[in-house]
Amino acid sequence: MFVCRDEFVENDYVLVFFSSPARYRPGWMWLLRAYRSLDRKYKKNLKALYVVHLTRTYRIIFDLANKIISPKFARKLRYIPSLEALKANITLAPQFIPQRVIHYDSQLPAMSNTQAHGPPIPQRQKRPLPSLAFGRRLEDLASLEGIESTDYIPNFVIQIVNHLQDHGLEKEGIFRKSPSSDELQSVKAAFNNGSIVDLNQHDIDVSAALLKVFIRELPVPLISLKFSESMGALPDASICTNDTLVKVKGRLQEHYKDSPNYHSLLKYICKFLKQVSEHASKNRMNTHNLSVVFTPNMIRAEEVPNSSSSGNYVNVPDTQQSALADAAVYLKQMNQGMVLVQLLITKYDAIFE
Repeated sequence: MFVCRDEFVENDYVLVFFSSPARYRPGWMWLLRAYRSLDRKYKKNLKALYVVHLTRTYRIIFDLANKIISPKFARKLRYIPSLEALKANITLAPQFIPQRVIHYDSQLPAMSNTQAHGPPIPQRQKRPLPSLAFGRRLEDLASLEGIESTDYIPNFVIQIVNHLQDHGLEKEGIFRKSPSSDELQSVKAAFNNGSIVDLNQHDIDVSAALLKVFIRELPVPLISLKFSESMGALPDASICTNDTLVKVKGRLQEHYKDSPNYHSLLKYICKFLKQVSEHASKNRMNTHNLSVVFTPNMIRAEEVPNSSSSGNYVNVPDTQQSALADAAVYLKQMNQGMVLVQLLITKYDAIFE
């Protein structure tokens, strides 16, 4: 299991753990051994662990154990009393919440954050509306800039990429190292408000993170999971034939014929990432490493309209076997997506030009 996830934890990630209702509870020695088996990168790149519905008794035990074993890890732990409180801290697609958890949550008495055990839960700052940069459709951004071109790239994205080209191509681990969260959110808010941003006043990792966040927060995924799956098992870029490249190019053109701006953005990003990979001897970011970082941001399922209502929550398998099967499907999708993204970067000229 760890081998399958090693590549994904190279980047920042957040975990959400639903503690109730629980049918089985592992022993404390098992938990201790499991914690000790985690490599440093699992702990270092974990930004937050949200534990939902944890009982008071277990929280006391958890707090005591964390103070002894890892005070630094304890600072990443967040106790969440309800799904409503979870929603205020992180956006989680409803299909990832088991129906049993939803039912359990509906039976709980109303509880404010201050009524929960411990200090108030820090609330995520809401983005000022309307945003002028992140979380907007490309069509909306083009309209805000008064541009009708089909090869539109947002001005602030060009600014970020230009800054990375000037100062980040030889930065070791570019796109893997995380900037200060406060600094990142401050610069992001400035772009959203339409303020003038001087990226030279910020660490280069801020620009790298902004590019990933922009792609991840596009309401329409840059590459839909459905399209990625339809491409099937592609060969490694090093042994890819011309026939395969012609096929990929044709499929891309067909898929994006009604959304040329998204094809242009994909082309723009892949061209830049190819440039990054050409400095891999110094930045250590070859096309494989870049695909590991960008695939989860580029490829995802398209959101279903009105999926936030409780009636649209999907039953998630609650047996260990079913959960492992679902995890295996996700890993297969991401691994297949990484091959596609790596191919788009490596064979940029043949596919896009």
